[in-house]
Amino acid sequence: MTNGLDCATKLTEKMAKDLKKAGFDYVARYLGESWKSFDRKEAKLIQEAGLQLVSIFQKSANHVAYFSEAQGRLDAREAITWAEKVEQPVGTAIYFAVDFDVAANQVPIIHAYFYGVMKELHTYKLGVYGSYRVINAMKDYADYFWQTYAWSRGAVADFIHMHQYENNVTVKGVNIDRNHILKSPGDWWPNTNKLKTSKKSVETYQVKVETEGYLTASDAKNHKNCKGKVKPGTYYIFHTSQGMINITKEQGTPGSWINPTSDKVIYIVQSGDNLTKIAKKYNTTIHEIQAKNPEIKNINLIYPGQEIRI
Repeated sequence: MTNGLDCATKLTEKMAKDLKKAGFDYVARYLGESWKSFDRKEAKLIQEAGLQLVSIFQKSANHVAYFSEAQGRLDAREAITWAEKVEQPVGTAIYFAVDFDVAANQVPIIHAYFYGVMKELHTYKLGVYGSYRVINAMKDYADYFWQTYAWSRGAVADFIHMHQYENNVTVKGVNIDRNHILKSPGDWWPNTNKLKTSKKSVETYQVKVETEGYLTASDAKNHKNCKGKVKPGTYYIFHTSQGMINITKEQGTPGSWINPTSDKVIYIVQSGDNLTKIAKKYNTTIHEIQAKNPEIKNINLIYPGQEIRI
């Protein structure tokens, strides 16, 4: 199992090398401008020591009164500013912390905070740090998950990327928390400072008919909270999750989540259309169209402007 650590100590070159020799491969450090945050110089020496760097953004996230949608928006914007200052490449993760024992009735407040984060975090992937309850509450919303054993009462989620299993230990003179790295956690290296933009490395997706766009993969999967229509055309693929696809016209910037297997792909009936013509256009049959549109009782009776699921 791969070993990682997180710490509030500003690491020197010697500390980073010593921690690598002690068997660690990943280190999580704080974005920002405080006694515990890292700068570009530290990022470089961490990476030159052979440690893979993970970014955390945390301010006063240790009590429920801190959390709100507005605060989530503010934190996301500030996190982006600091990530750009240390030259963190877009498409990598920033973890936002929920550093207290969240009660069941407080989960909606945490949801609101992360909804605010998602509204602003356009160029980086969303990571969540917290207890078992927090991690499970955010399962369908975030990209990366870092669970702490604290307040988890022995439970460990089966989909997490990192598991913090011990706090406040000293290794090579550095006070750290120990982590198991279970999946690639959205870390970054100097040679990933810019997204690859060659045609070979960029995946695209063809939207053939107008479909519904969503803010999260979970919404797309469950056809909830549609935020607008996605028009036909060729899009870049920004991310995939739960079988859903985030497509965008601006490479490297998130767009809308769509459900590629959705029965909500809509065709708007035009003047002169009939079901035979529509079925032929989309390589399907009148029977299949009727099956997805039970309100069509008479196959000879459709009208301009009518929405038909294909």
